[in-house]
Amino acid sequence: MSTAELLLSLAGAVTMLLLSVIAYFLKLLIEDTRQLKGELAKLKELFVRLEIEQDFLKNMMKEK
Repeated sequence: MSTAELLLSLAGAVTMLLLSVIAYFLKLLIEDTRQLKGELAKLKELFVRLEIEQDFLKNMMKEK
């Protein structure tokens, strides 16, 4: 094997390793984004419930 072939093989291996690391972190990022979407939906639902409860309590206080 010549020096040029060795360097090209090494560069290819390093490139493959870096692309694998990038793919792994992208996968983690996508999973975190999906998890955050779910948590955001729960927070929105909780916010709506709290608004309704607050309106109910305001109406009760006005009646007294």
